[in-house]
Amino acid sequence: MMYKVILLPRAEKQLRKIREHGLLTAFRQCLRDISVQPFRKSKVGRLKGVFGHGFNHQGTAYRIAYFINTEEQVIYVVGLGSHEGFWEDIKRYFD
Repeated sequence: MMYKVILLPRAEKQLRKIREHGLLTAFRQCLRDISVQPFRKSKVGRLKGVFGHGFNHQGTAYRIAYFINTEEQVIYVVGLGSHEGFWEDIKRYFD
């Protein structure tokens, strides 16, 4: 069963800023993968309940952070971007 993926406004803005076609395609593929298999890795501590999924593109690591509503079978994407400083940025978003 596939989950519906909804990008929150912040994540939608981050996705719109991506100009490189190959990277944009990689992010879209990653979102499709998440919709099929969302329960990969959950964060702990202050980010408990936030899930993350990553991939590498041309030698750079990228991440997507999201949380899941299992009742409605919806994935809410909080943010996406390069791995450098990514989780600190997500923590600030939730503060």
